[in-house]
Amino acid sequence: MGEVRFQIYTRVIKGVGAVKLVGEEAKSLGAKNALIVTGPNLARLGIVDEVKTHLSEAGLSCEVFAEVEPNPSVKTVERGKEIVLSGDFDLVIGLGGGSNIDAAKAIAVMAKNPGTICDYEGADKFQNPPLPIMAIPTTAGTGSEVTFASVVTDTDRNYKFVVWSHLLAPKVAILDPSLLTTAPKSVIIAAGMDALTHAIESYVSKLANVYTEQFALHAIELISRNLPVFVADPTNLDAADKMLTASNLAGIAFTNTRLGIVHAMALPPSALFDVPHGIANTILLPHGMEFNRIGSPVKFAHIAYAMGENAPTTREASLLAPEAVRKLAQDIGAPLRLSEVGVKSDAIPRMAQDAMKSGHLAVNPRKVTIEDVLEIYRRAF
Repeated sequence: MGEVRFQIYTRVIKGVGAVKLVGEEAKSLGAKNALIVTGPNLARLGIVDEVKTHLSEAGLSCEVFAEVEPNPSVKTVERGKEIVLSGDFDLVIGLGGGSNIDAAKAIAVMAKNPGTICDYEGADKFQNPPLPIMAIPTTAGTGSEVTFASVVTDTDRNYKFVVWSHLLAPKVAILDPSLLTTAPKSVIIAAGMDALTHAIESYVSKLANVYTEQFALHAIELISRNLPVFVADPTNLDAADKMLTASNLAGIAFTNTRLGIVHAMALPPSALFDVPHGIANTILLPHGMEFNRIGSPVKFAHIAYAMGENAPTTREASLLAPEAVRKLAQDIGAPLRLSEVGVKSDAIPRMAQDAMKSGHLAVNPRKVTIEDVLEIYRRAF
């Protein structure tokens, strides 16, 4: 009967057409002038114009910073900082996938704090509250719309780091499945498997509790049932809605529990070889599960059952959990090896050293050594 802590600081609004409420929600935060942080693809698709229209109809002014790349860099955050400091902005809106929302969070921090975003690596390092943040995800993956973290890449060091604070939780998240239907197949796969990794690692985390377990396990079930359907037909609004729900539930779970060995190991391939974060997770997840299984066999059995597997004993079911993930990845056409996505074997020692710096390892269900990480990278290669 230990102490249980669970928190969510974000108002979540979900439904087809919910994006129309962006102006109303921004006004409720007292905003008058918003900076929309996004990427060039969404600007071309017209989604940015739609958000701008709804803000204008509510009487708000806005500008757009549409330079965010996958794995947003310190340099991009610095450019965003220059823009946000040059105007009288009172709200930052992250529009797009997790990279865009993470960049929005980092820019909101830099609007109110000195130095560079590198100065705030780690937990609770900045003193001044950021500008209010609103998040509108257009992928079902990161859960960044409800989390307390921003992940940024320092290209000078080829290193990914996390800025973490409860103050980074967006004030409002608008989940509109109709915004997901133009995403390319590659993005849907990477985002969906990222969400699955969040759910699985949160479920078996040492910090998991009765609340996070329910969110995470339901997310696992939703993803295993709906990700293949969504990949097959991105215009399927029911599948899009369920994937967006799953991503959000997983985000709520892991922002309370942190993650584990898979996420710790997924950051270096992205930093060094620009591997999409969700793809790095996809490749490493079954290997990390095989390593962790003995640390929480009953939970791994539950994961297998949630993914549709069946076995007569807990041990047999737990052994099926990593294989269920592999089968899902194969069904949707995801890569299964690091060598398939440009990772070089001679970088494995460097990647292992960087992975060992991650705070996620402290809550992993099995104690991790650098030798363990090296072996998992080799198996995944």
